[in-house]
Amino acid sequence: MSDYQTQQTQTQSQDHSSTTETGSTQAQDTIWNAAVQEGMQSRPPPIGLQYPYDEAFLANQDRVGGMRVGLSDQQMSARSSFIATWERNQTRYQTVSLATNMPAELIAAIHWRESSGNFNTYLHQGDPLGRPAVNWPSNIPVFHEWEEAAIHALQMKESLRQQLEIDAATKDATVLATYAEAYNGLGYHYRDKPSPYVYAGTSEYSSGKFVRDGVYSSRAVDQQLGVMPMLGAIGGLPDSMEMSPQPVDREFAWRRILNGTRLLRVGDQGIEIEALQQKLQAAGYDISIDGDFGPGTEQIVKQFQAQQGLGIDGIVGQGTATTLEEEANRVNTIE
Repeated sequence: MSDYQTQQTQTQSQDHSSTTETGSTQAQDTIWNAAVQEGMQSRPPPIGLQYPYDEAFLANQDRVGGMRVGLSDQQMSARSSFIATWERNQTRYQTVSLATNMPAELIAAIHWRESSGNFNTYLHQGDPLGRPAVNWPSNIPVFHEWEEAAIHALQMKESLRQQLEIDAATKDATVLATYAEAYNGLGYHYRDKPSPYVYAGTSEYSSGKFVRDGVYSSRAVDQQLGVMPMLGAIGGLPDSMEMSPQPVDREFAWRRILNGTRLLRVGDQGIEIEALQQKLQAAGYDISIDGDFGPGTEQIVKQFQAQQGLGIDGIVGQGTATTLEEEANRVNTIE
């Protein structure tokens, strides 16, 4: 079953997840890539890239530059299944790649997002083959073969492919992220939020999801794999982006706060709160690490904000987190 989102440009788009998961982020067995992308430099969008895709390109450029991968047990299992599907069906993906000049790895990742790699569905939105489409886009012919339907779905985005200057050999992370986000729809972009379709399972995504048509929940969590972790798993990104899974500690969770994808406040629990408490300890505050943002933690956060000349609201966002990181590093250097 697909989810839907409504864009602010009078066009309907969707988050084609096959499942909807809600609730706060659970404690995860996280994995990370030790070297994300060495030497990445900011660059302008392709000269022919039109609005609003040019803005999405710049936002994705910032996100992929600091991206790390962190997967739950459920996502780890999905990652293994995705790799197996890719290995068994490369010929089918290559057939579509040759017909559309699109990277086979990207086609496979989109296929997994739409229908968990089910070859009896439309690549457009995961509806069953052989019947009129119900979910958007529904104004398409009836197809009985997966390859034919997939080619049609990608040809509907031919203008975008050309604007992004994509061909079958493209591995540019920003370009691929922008295409994948646009394929799903820019509803998240218009909210200035990372798209889980692209980033679920990375440090760039924590929560927020369209749970049904036009209804966005800031606390809903997409538990599927995003396109970027999938591309990294099958060699669809540059070699400089080492995406091999390795276990990590609270620093992965802390990165979500530093990059602004997660706000911490009273009532929150989990590994992100442990990371916050660890940073407060490192900055010299007397606080226990229990993963619970209770009144005691809030009081210490407000004390820190007051001492640093920050707004005193007890909420830890990117600004407070960045200042805390700097203070913890300063104290550590003195010691």
